[in-house]
Formats: sequence, structure tokens, C-alpha cells
Amino acid sequence: MSIDSEKEEILKVNERFYKALGTRDLKLMDSVWVQDSRAGCVHPGWIMLRGWDALRQSWENVFDPNDQIDIELSNVKVEVKGNVAWVTCVQKLVYISRNPPGLNVSQSTNIFERHDSGWLMVLHHASPIPITDFEVREENLQ
Repeated sequence: MSIDSEKEEILKVNERFYKALGTRDLKLMDSVWVQDSRAGCVHPGWIMLRGWDALRQSWENVFDPNDQIDIELSNVKVEVKGNVAWVTCVQKLVYISRNPPGLNVSQSTNIFERHDSGWLMVLHHASPIPITDFEVREENLQ
């Protein structure tokens, strides 16, 4: 398989992760991750969570079925080294159904490892980027 094909596969898994996040789909989120003690996650502003059970519980806690989130990724870069790959990007999450709407912008690093079944996420780390003088307006939500 060519490096470009591998990168495309990794980006598809990365997209599934953000789709699961945006649609609050726990089953889809389950399909993205390794489900053992190596799994790690730093939600924006949180401490490191380790192990699939802790991560799964965190997703259950933050997934509000009434939330509607628009996710926009920028500066997406993917690198592959053997059976490990990482994707870096800026993730902009707009919480549309909240009153007032909320905004979270973070620098994100997602690390994946190759398995017989495909690429699985091992680590997600999102660090908040401070936004100054930004106002969520109706035109920004469209």
C-alpha cells in the first residue's frame, strides 16, 4: 500500500472520530479507538484520562443528545511512521443548540496505530487556543 493510500485511510478514521464527536454517537466512537489500557485522552482543559473504560465514561458524560455541534477542522496534517501515525489539526467546535452558542477552538493531536482491522486511535489530545475579541454571531454559525 502506498503512503498516500495509508494517509487517506488514517484521515478517514480521523473523520469518523470527529463525526462521532459531532453527532454524539457512542457506537461510532467505540469503532475508532483501541479498547485497552493504552487508550489516552486529554479533552480541552482536562487532565489525561487513561484506559478505555475511563475514556468511554468521559464520552458518555460529555455527550448530551440535545447538543448540536458544528465541527470545522483546519491545518490538517498526517504523518506515518511504520505502524504509527499522527494527525494534527485545529478543531473549531461551535455548540449551536446552547444559549448562548458556545465556541471551543483547540490544537489537536490524534495518534493512531495500525491493526489487522485497520487504523485505531490510541491518543487524542486537544489543547484550548485562547480566543480574544471573538464574538459568536449568527453569521458565524452558518
